[in-house]
Amino acid sequence: MLLSPGRAALAVVFIALVAWTLQSIFHTGLFTVVAVLLVWGQVASFFLPATFTLTREKVAAKGLVSKKEKAWTEFRSYYVDPGGLLLSPFVVRSRLEKFRGFSLQFHGNRDEVVAFVEMMMGQAGEREDDVGDEGPREGGGEARGAP
Repeated sequence: MLLSPGRAALAVVFIALVAWTLQSIFHTGLFTVVAVLLVWGQVASFFLPATFTLTREKVAAKGLVSKKEKAWTEFRSYYVDPGGLLLSPFVVRSRLEKFRGFSLQFHGNRDEVVAFVEMMMGQAGEREDDVGDEGPREGGGEARGAP
């Protein structure tokens, strides 16, 4: 079940438009197929099912074709939006966090996920504060992070 059918339809239309444009310009099926596969690779995670696992040690996402795991100690802050939560390796907002962070989508369990992440980020902050090599964490906007 797609959570955003409108966005899914828009993505399909975009891929079809890319295919049509490339075929019109280059008149070669092979190049068009390769280009569509590359574009599909960028948006496939939106269409394919994924399972997210949050444990006390790590965060994991397993899809049909990929698996991604990161330890809680790799994250410095997190940002909640209506559809999900982004775990960021940066203390403050950065353009790189979408690439280096970890995006979790809510599936009717928003409060449970946010509560667990808050607990784990607090524990991660306590472990790092014992080291003493970082100052207090402060983020801007709607960032939430370890104290």
